Amino acid sequence: MKYLKTLSLTIFIILNSSCTEAKTKKETNKTTQTESKTTKHSDFIQQKITDNLYILKNPNYNTNVGVYIGEKEILLVDPMTGNNNQEQLLNAIKQLSEKPVTYVINTHHHMDHSGANTFFKDLGATIISQENTKYTNATYDVTFKDTYTLNLGNETIELYHTVAHTFDDVLVHFKSNNVVFMGDTYMTNSFPHFYYGGGSKGHLSIIDKALALGDATTAIVPAHGNLNITKNELTTYRESSVKWMSRIKQLHSEGKNSDAIADDAQIQQLSMVFNDGKDVSKQNIQRTIDKTIAVDFVDTIELNANALKNYEGIYQYENGQVDEIILQNGTLILRSEGNYMYEIVPILETKFHIKGQFPNKYLTFDATNTQFVFFNGKERLTAKRK
Repeated sequence: MKYLKTLSLTIFIILNSSCTEAKTKKETNKTTQTESKTTKHSDFIQQKITDNLYILKNPNYNTNVGVYIGEKEILLVDPMTGNNNQEQLLNAIKQLSEKPVTYVINTHHHMDHSGANTFFKDLGATIISQENTKYTNATYDVTFKDTYTLNLGNETIELYHTVAHTFDDVLVHFKSNNVVFMGDTYMTNSFPHFYYGGGSKGHLSIIDKALALGDATTAIVPAHGNLNITKNELTTYRESSVKWMSRIKQLHSEGKNSDAIADDAQIQQLSMVFNDGKDVSKQNIQRTIDKTIAVDFVDTIELNANALKNYEGIYQYENGQVDEIILQNGTLILRSEGNYMYEIVPILETKFHIKGQFPNKYLTFDATNTQFVFFNGKERLTAKRK
């Protein structure tokens, strides 16, 4: 009996202490994040991050969709879960709330993130994107250059632009909910994807920005793979990215091609780390190495600002399409509204490599800089300065 009384008292003390500790944490934290619990509703995987912020994912489509339920409206982040699947996504959202979808934010323009923009725009939503989206085929309404703030009652959502995965990448920071959406600048089931925009420098820059937002408990939402992770996991991913880029640079400088680099033991080990511990085909590894080389390690020549400025202008192809070349922060940019935006770098005085493109693509100018031939990997197209 004495033993039972002692045991009961001990259990009471432990339970009381646990409740007190939980109450203290709740009172001291700025925002209470609920225990992440993954459930399945209407053929969608659902994870509750906080009391009014959820992630939805179609099991057959890998994009993580953010659903913020405000006082009067719903805001979505990257609401694309497969072609012809928008109604099912809307039904899954309605199971969380019947409030109207008022805003859509894209972390970037790729169709697996922006493909449902038109659907939600037709329902009355305003699409918010970074201004370089106009050089893509994505639907948008409101654009911004570097930063944008949206106040929705109890939540302030801050958007930050960095050229990394693409030229229109956006970090989405829910300040009160203490959550950051990173788009394709971070995925838990794929290689680092920094070929279409800022290269390795932009890749590390946007990760550092994400790590600087919020606090140590901030939840990080990748574009694909796990629904959310911690900052410690993001830091580990950054370290692996540095090892990946450094190893490719070292082996490439030794004269090894992508086929040989793909056989390297450290490269193969890192490939499994990036791809959630799964084996990756050599072809996939080699293709990723080729793109990494194409954006970061192509041999270039130095041209001063005045020389680069000579290539600025508006150029028109025979089919009527118009390209613009501008000098921006010391870099030449080739862009076409509704089509594409690339950084071009000189490999000869009149020949420019399009960064990140593999098989390699080039612009070759004539001696007078009044026209160029664009080799797009398949055909040669001539454009003349207007």
